Amino acid sequence: MFIDTHAHINHEMLANKQEEILKSIGKDLKVVICPSYDVKTCHSTLDFANKYEKVFGALAIHPSEDKTWGLEIKKFIQDNLSNKKIVAVGEYGLDYHYQPYDKQKQQNVMLEQLAIAKQANLPSIFHVRDAFDDFIPIMKENLKDLKGGVVHCYDSDINNAKKLLDLGLFISFTGLITYKQNEKVREVIKYMPIDRIMLETDSPFLAPEPYRGQVCVPKLVAKVYEKVAEIKKMDMEELQTQMEQNVKKFFKKLVI
Repeated sequence: MFIDTHAHINHEMLANKQEEILKSIGKDLKVVICPSYDVKTCHSTLDFANKYEKVFGALAIHPSEDKTWGLEIKKFIQDNLSNKKIVAVGEYGLDYHYQPYDKQKQQNVMLEQLAIAKQANLPSIFHVRDAFDDFIPIMKENLKDLKGGVVHCYDSDINNAKKLLDLGLFISFTGLITYKQNEKVREVIKYMPIDRIMLETDSPFLAPEPYRGQVCVPKLVAKVYEKVAEIKKMDMEELQTQMEQNVKKFFKKLVI
């Protein structure tokens, strides 16, 4: 069975698909991890994780939502990280893709959330887009007491991947690896040690081929597994076993 380590199953784009998604967990999927990205989804992620046995959550504020960061949401996150179904702090980080953005504000919010993760002894799910030149030096300076980190939805090259691996981070891949133009990311997978890889959909976004352009649901993570098995020349059962081991090693609170 498959594990989707990053799916926003509480996203409004999936509102009419949630029943189908939840039925697939335990049938097509062993576990789904649902990270939050804003104030609203911090609350709904917690609700979903508490309600459904095989749904686990992560709490944080996405860099594009940095203006919403404040004492109220900070306290909410801190107060709920001890919940047995919340297995990480995420997703948070840096995103310089869309203007306007405030680099300093994003970095400050990232560092505050990093401190929260360290205090809670939880791993972090990082979002990094067009910002590796800042993210990597910041992480180098703040590795102490980090209980693990994964850069999700990786879309950069081998050079940045090597730097992330040197920092001890995991790297997670989505349906992007199935798109014809993304050879550079497939080259990263060829290079990557298999025990530092995780796989995800980032639902409802980035549906893998042949579903590209459709709303992505977690069970489509099977197509991401298929592509990785092809690239790494691995048997599917072997890959599934390895991915489960990686997930258990990283998300130590996770019960599969």
